[in-house]
Amino acid sequence: MKKALLFFGGLVTGVVLTILVAFAINAANQPNDGFPGLTVFPEKGECITTSGELEVMQVLAPDAALAYTGDFMYDDRMLVLLINNDGGSYYDEQKIKIPSGKCARQIGTYQYTARNEMVKTVPAVVIE
Repeated sequence: MKKALLFFGGLVTGVVLTILVAFAINAANQPNDGFPGLTVFPEKGECITTSGELEVMQVLAPDAALAYTGDFMYDDRMLVLLINNDGGSYYDEQKIKIPSGKCARQIGTYQYTARNEMVKTVPAVVIE
């Protein structure tokens, strides 16, 4: 009887520990600061080339928006996820001038599903 109880206790302990480890690994593999689809790099990346201005296309959260870089008339436009770490908020069609000496620096990527059901991945940037 003792051997059966020890076996059952070991089995239950193993299952519980396996579940806890799985949750811990899952949480560690999702560095998105609570924003689904956002993957933050361990180190900041390069500056994204812009014309010095970003135009908000769609606000996803008060401090995060999809925005275009560059001028509408040129082919150098790129869609980015713009994140505001300064507590400010965005609104649709807002034009954001990048101050002299600062840039839109890539800090990660953002993956989302577009209206046509295609999965898109764009750079996630902050102005610094």
